[in-house]
Amino acid sequence: MNKKEMAAALAKRSGLSQVKALEILNVVFDAKEGLIASEVKSGEKVTIPGFGTFGAKMSAARVGTNPTNGTKMQIPARNRVRFTPGKTLKETVAG
Repeated sequence: MNKKEMAAALAKRSGLSQVKALEILNVVFDAKEGLIASEVKSGEKVTIPGFGTFGAKMSAARVGTNPTNGTKMQIPARNRVRFTPGKTLKETVAG
């Protein structure tokens, strides 16, 4: 399901127009300025009960291997986005 299809499904379930549903999805999920992205970028966690938690985790610097030529290289530490699914979502997916 892509964003357009999700907006259509949200509009159908909620009675909103498809344009308004897409606007809501953009406010929440936009990768640069959405609510989730801005909270995670500022170091906060976003928890949606039953669904899961979005957060950031710092990965440590490490030595890696360049797959092209096999040389060792330093990989710097960086922030990574992390999603941990909630119990209800895990149970729903597992069946």
